[in-house]
Amino acid sequence: MAVWLAVGLVWMFLSGRTRPALQQLLRSFFQWKILLIVLAMLLYVGLEIFCLRSVGFWDTSLLKDTILWTLGVAFVLLVNSGTPTQDEHYFRKVLLDNVKMVALLEFIVNLYTFNFWVEIILVPVLFLFGGISAVAASDKKYLAAKKLFDFVITVFGLYLLGFTIVSIVHDIRVFASMENLRSFLLPIFLSLGYLPFLYAFILYASYETLSVRLSIFLRDNRSLARYAKRKIFEMCFLNLRRLDRFMNYEDAVIDLMNLKDRDDVVRLIQEGRKRGF
Repeated sequence: MAVWLAVGLVWMFLSGRTRPALQQLLRSFFQWKILLIVLAMLLYVGLEIFCLRSVGFWDTSLLKDTILWTLGVAFVLLVNSGTPTQDEHYFRKVLLDNVKMVALLEFIVNLYTFNFWVEIILVPVLFLFGGISAVAASDKKYLAAKKLFDFVITVFGLYLLGFTIVSIVHDIRVFASMENLRSFLLPIFLSLGYLPFLYAFILYASYETLSVRLSIFLRDNRSLARYAKRKIFEMCFLNLRRLDRFMNYEDAVIDLMNLKDRDDVVRLIQEGRKRGF
């Protein structure tokens, strides 16, 4: 996947059609706020690794697994954490996704791979099949094509599972090793330890959204905007669910738009407390 990603990036840089869009994407990413958040994430993951190393669990043999988890889980969760608080069980689901049977099955299947050139060919082929299946699902007239490609993907998945089982039987001692156990447990431990950072980030992002709204609604009265921010923070504090309910309550949004003085803010907070915000 890294090889194909590198090929794709090189092609996009060389292509006159896609180069401007890619440059704009990179400029958008390299904003100081985004870089600061990513740096904070990396420092936090580094702290997790330090803690795991201090108890004798982590060593350099887990470096590859750590990098893959950071790019494939930590970073993706950070990017996708725009409005997760609408789901009251969001954080529970994040943890359960790492311990359910599918995660165990994926781990076992990924222990045994084909040679490099077979993998190089499989990546674009499977990507193509999956893309065609997704496009075919958008229209009932392509249902037959979707069933065909889903069948091919399923057969290949069963073949991978069989290949893995045979490999395990032939090399059971290597499979049932402490190294593999640590490799399996690492994402679980990292994900569990990552939840406080994810919670703090979502809380910060929610307060930032509230701040932007108030700055727009009360752009002619900045002192009132600051007062409203402070009182709402005192009401919700570190309770993300309470803040989310307040921000998504229609009457509260209307009241924020119609704030005229501090008495209006006090009435808004009193009404919020009555409603359990």
